[in-house]
Amino acid sequence: VWEIAGRILELCAQPVGFEELLRQLFDSYQLAMNFEQYVLVGSTVRSYLSWLKDTGRLEAAFSGNRLLWRRA
Repeated sequence: VWEIAGRILELCAQPVGFEELLRQLFDSYQLAMNFEQYVLVGSTVRSYLSWLKDTGRLEAAFSGNRLLWRRA
Protein backbone atom coordinates (compact mmCIF):
# COMPACT_ATOMS: atom_id res chain seq x y z
CA VAL A 1 0.00 0.00 0.00
CA TRP A 2 2.68 2.51 1.02
CA GLU A 3 4.88 1.64 -1.96
CA ILE A 4 2.10 2.34 -4.43
CA ALA A 5 1.07 5.53 -2.63
CA GLY A 6 4.68 6.69 -2.76
CA ARG A 7 4.92 5.89 -6.46
CA ILE A 8 1.74 7.86 -7.17
CA LEU A 9 3.15 10.83 -5.26
CA GLU A 10 6.38 10.62 -7.28
CA LEU A 11 4.43 10.58 -10.54
CA CYS A 12 2.40 13.58 -9.40
CA ALA A 13 5.45 15.80 -8.91
CA GLN A 14 4.13 17.66 -11.97
CA PRO A 15 0.40 17.99 -12.69
CA VAL A 16 -0.83 14.85 -14.41
CA GLY A 17 -4.20 13.58 -15.61
CA PHE A 18 -5.63 10.24 -14.55
CA GLU A 19 -5.06 8.48 -17.89
CA GLU A 20 -1.40 9.50 -18.04
CA LEU A 21 -0.88 8.60 -14.39
CA LEU A 22 -2.41 5.17 -14.97
CA ARG A 23 -0.20 4.61 -18.03
CA GLN A 24 2.91 5.56 -16.06
CA LEU A 25 1.94 3.22 -13.22
CA PHE A 26 1.39 0.34 -15.65
CA ASP A 27 4.76 1.06 -17.27
CA SER A 28 6.61 1.26 -13.96
CA TYR A 29 5.21 -2.09 -12.79
CA GLN A 30 5.53 -3.64 -16.26
CA LEU A 31 1.82 -4.42 -16.49
CA ALA A 32 -0.04 -5.01 -19.74
CA MET A 33 -3.11 -2.85 -20.20
CA ASN A 34 -6.36 -4.49 -21.22
CA PHE A 35 -9.96 -3.58 -20.51
CA GLU A 36 -10.23 -5.67 -17.35
CA GLN A 37 -6.97 -4.31 -15.93
CA TYR A 38 -7.98 -0.76 -16.86
CA VAL A 39 -11.25 -1.07 -14.93
CA LEU A 40 -9.85 -2.93 -11.92
CA VAL A 41 -6.56 -1.09 -11.48
CA GLY A 42 -8.14 2.20 -12.53
CA SER A 43 -10.69 1.92 -9.76
CA THR A 44 -7.96 1.15 -7.24
CA VAL A 45 -5.85 4.09 -8.39
CA ARG A 46 -8.85 6.41 -8.10
CA SER A 47 -9.25 5.24 -4.50
CA TYR A 48 -5.59 6.00 -3.84
CA LEU A 49 -6.00 9.46 -5.38
CA SER A 50 -9.02 10.19 -3.22
CA TRP A 51 -7.24 8.99 -0.07
CA LEU A 52 -4.09 10.98 -0.86
CA LYS A 53 -6.19 14.09 -1.48
CA ASP A 54 -8.19 13.57 1.74
CA THR A 55 -4.95 13.27 3.73
CA GLY A 56 -3.52 16.45 2.20
CA ARG A 57 -0.75 14.84 0.17
CA LEU A 58 -2.29 15.48 -3.26
CA GLU A 59 -4.17 18.38 -4.75
CA ALA A 60 -6.64 18.27 -7.62
CA ALA A 61 -7.12 21.18 -9.99
CA PHE A 62 -8.86 21.74 -13.30
CA SER A 63 -6.89 23.05 -16.26
CA GLY A 64 -8.14 23.10 -19.84
CA ASN A 65 -11.25 21.20 -18.74
CA ARG A 66 -9.08 18.36 -17.40
CA LEU A 67 -8.73 17.20 -13.82
CA LEU A 68 -5.05 17.17 -12.93
CA TRP A 69 -3.38 15.71 -9.85
CA ARG A 70 -0.23 17.05 -8.22
CA ARG A 71 1.66 16.70 -4.97
CA ALA A 72 0.51 19.12 -2.30
